[in-house]
Amino acid sequence: MVPHFADPNALDSAQKLLCNFVASKKNLHLIAGVGRQWAWRAVRDDQSRVTEVIEKEHGQVHLDAKPLLDRSAFEPDARSRAMLEGIRIAQEDLRDAGGAYDLDQVRTLMRGVSRQAIDKRVQEGSLLAVPGLKAVREALQTSNPWSMLNFLSHADVRLNNRKPIDLLKSGKLDVVLEAARRQGEQGA
Repeated sequence: MVPHFADPNALDSAQKLLCNFVASKKNLHLIAGVGRQWAWRAVRDDQSRVTEVIEKEHGQVHLDAKPLLDRSAFEPDARSRAMLEGIRIAQEDLRDAGGAYDLDQVRTLMRGVSRQAIDKRVQEGSLLAVPGLKAVREALQTSNPWSMLNFLSHADVRLNNRKPIDLLKSGKLDVVLEAARRQGEQGA
């Protein structure tokens, strides 16, 4: 049975908040990088507002032993949890690799080069001055910078538990390229 609110405006408010919450949750996968943390806070805030409106009117709602609000509806699904775990891993990889520069810092290091020139070099894979980096990216068959960072910054059993980035810096491109080509193969 549908609950009956004494104040129809309260039901309207709760429905609007719930629609906003659902839209926030469904569109969460479109938000990039750090923005995802903000989006989850916004989703949790929407949940709190919906709950608050409903609980405020709780004394005026008639229910048939079913809770008015199913809290499990607000829990992230498996895909959303996997996305959050991926973000956590990417942030950990970046921290372990020594962090990153923001655009202004890169421009300073490159003596005032335009942001367009920096973007072009990022797209070409030539921003970092590590010989062979572009070839490694091609061997990995990915344009995803997080996958590249993950590969480069973790010790690899195929490389005698050494990090690919360290081997690249020491000039051992062929060994790193072979490991990159075999990345993701079963038993490789």
